[in-house]
Amino acid sequence: MLRKALLVVMVLVAVLSLGKTKLVFWQFMMDDALAKEVLAGFAKEYPDIEVEVVQLSWSTGFDKIVTAIAAGAAPDVVELGNTWVASFASKNVLLEMHPEDLVKYKNFPGANCAEYMGKYYGYPWLLGTRAMFYNVDLMIKAGLDPDKPPETWSQLLEAVKKISKLPGVYGIGLPAGEVYSPWQEWFLLAIWGNGGDVVSKDLKKAVLNSPQNRETALFYQELSRYALKSKQKDLGEAFGEGRVGFLVSGAWSIGTLAQSYPNLNYGVCLIPKPDKPEGIHASFLGGEVLAIPSQCKNVDAARKLINYLMRPQVAMIITKHYPGVYPADPRAASDPWFEDNPLHLVFFEQLKTAFPVPPTPAWPKIEDILTNVVDDLIVKYKSVDEVLSYYNEQIQRVLDEVK
Repeated sequence: MLRKALLVVMVLVAVLSLGKTKLVFWQFMMDDALAKEVLAGFAKEYPDIEVEVVQLSWSTGFDKIVTAIAAGAAPDVVELGNTWVASFASKNVLLEMHPEDLVKYKNFPGANCAEYMGKYYGYPWLLGTRAMFYNVDLMIKAGLDPDKPPETWSQLLEAVKKISKLPGVYGIGLPAGEVYSPWQEWFLLAIWGNGGDVVSKDLKKAVLNSPQNRETALFYQELSRYALKSKQKDLGEAFGEGRVGFLVSGAWSIGTLAQSYPNLNYGVCLIPKPDKPEGIHASFLGGEVLAIPSQCKNVDAARKLINYLMRPQVAMIITKHYPGVYPADPRAASDPWFEDNPLHLVFFEQLKTAFPVPPTPAWPKIEDILTNVVDDLIVKYKSVDEVLSYYNEQIQRVLDEVK
């Protein structure tokens, strides 16, 4: 009897297993323990769906995804960095966002991370941005009100000038001499805030030499005269040591400053905007996008998984493990965690006016050009008109190569 009972149980288990839909989910953010915590609720809510979670590394993940798609062995759901979406969408290997989901998510901060040529090929999941750190003690010493950090370009320039008069202190830190931070941590943000861009909306024309960008470059060059110009890591140390008044950085700096400079008296505010009615507190938007490869055989189940992962209370589990990435869902602002971490709430607010890079496959080459633009403007102090004109031609050549 016992053997028969065991046999019946084994058969039932096999039948139940065969009846399950299996999803393969490739992602970068979660190790096994965190994935188990995050997906515990999904397993209870959808017992008929089994999820195999695979963690990729940032060093090899992109190539692994490309190889899997080429081999016809793509996962059912995949996490993509927002700068990758255009590369995959342009090759027609991703499904468009389902119309029902488009209604829910199109207006979320970060939805534009998943947009390519007017269509959406993914779901904004976890977002990161930049905000401005300011040294409270240096503001007080310079006769500034730390309760009113600069909101506009003119206010920032005035504050930077005053702080730079203090002995051994720079008004602001501006990144230079490395690949990403020079344009991510100020220059491109200022361009966007002033209504400019580097590529036209149809992604075909370079617009670096526009009037708005000329105005931005002149302001940026003036600001740099009162700046410590170095790599972002060096600037972070200088800010922590009280030698820099203002610094644009990501939320990771909150943890770094708490650990290395626990006595530093500082605050965080939105990126200052141009002094014009249409100016905005623009910032850089980095995002993790959840996408469904067109090879997926279980699209409905994949959508259920994505919709679950995007719930604010679910995405916040990851935020609490990795402060600095935040749910795309604006409702996450009501999570009690932000009450205990008010500086992070500033970053969450900044997401509302943060922009991703233009969704062109040519971007990796364009960002290298922007690094040279910044170097010529604030290190070599070359003519603004000459710099913008020269590099606009360089960007146009890159765009022409991908047509």
